[in-house]
Amino acid sequence: MNEASHTAGQGEHPIDQKVLSLMDRRLEAARQLADAASELNASRARLEDAQRAYVESFRQAEKAGWDKKELTGHLNFEEPGKAPRKRAATRKPATTAQTSTGDTSGTGDGDAADE
Repeated sequence: MNEASHTAGQGEHPIDQKVLSLMDRRLEAARQLADAASELNASRARLEDAQRAYVESFRQAEKAGWDKKELTGHLNFEEPGKAPRKRAATRKPATTAQTSTGDTSGTGDGDAADE
């Protein structure tokens, strides 16, 4: 449906304004999503470029005499090809974990502090 078909009989039916308003919101949401997707793709491309440059710089540092242990240990650089270390997310203890291991001595209320 194009704009011309909307404007010719616009206002003829009581629901027209509501439908047009909903369509406008959907269109705006789709535009925002398209912009965000484009930005994400550009950011991914920049990240890939930065990763390639980092790998090359790391190799050049090794060629210049730096030991991998010095670079990754003392200087705290990540070894190329390895994902950066991330802190593991804390998890709540699952109540089904006790029964799946065969431990039926717990109360079943999920409170690990009583054990």
